[in-house]
Amino acid sequence: MNTFDYILPFTNKIEDGVVFQNPWHSQLFAITVQLSETGNFSWKEFVKFFAKSLNESRLEINSLDGNDDYFNCWLIALEEIIISKKLGNSNILSLLKKDWTNAYLSTPHGKPVKIKQRSI
Repeated sequence: MNTFDYILPFTNKIEDGVVFQNPWHSQLFAITVQLSETGNFSWKEFVKFFAKSLNESRLEINSLDGNDDYFNCWLIALEEIIISKKLGNSNILSLLKKDWTNAYLSTPHGKPVKIKQRSI
């Protein structure tokens, strides 16, 4: 059985498969899976970071609705495991977020968002 063969709580089931509620949810999920499958961290390691992020968020906002708040916790967990595994640092992640925001805001609707490569 594949790790992802079960229905996840943040998805909608349709006849042809599973659909994420927002495109960035599926992209974040795919990035995390790719980093895990290429040996940067185990899925079990990521789940520990994610559980911590979910628990901390529940304490702050009382409940999670399973949509953006859930994936914001996922993003926090991914950032924390990336930093802990020394795959990146908070400065690099901050620059990447800034570059992504600028690219997203300046990209015409319907066009792919492209981030200019930066030498770090």
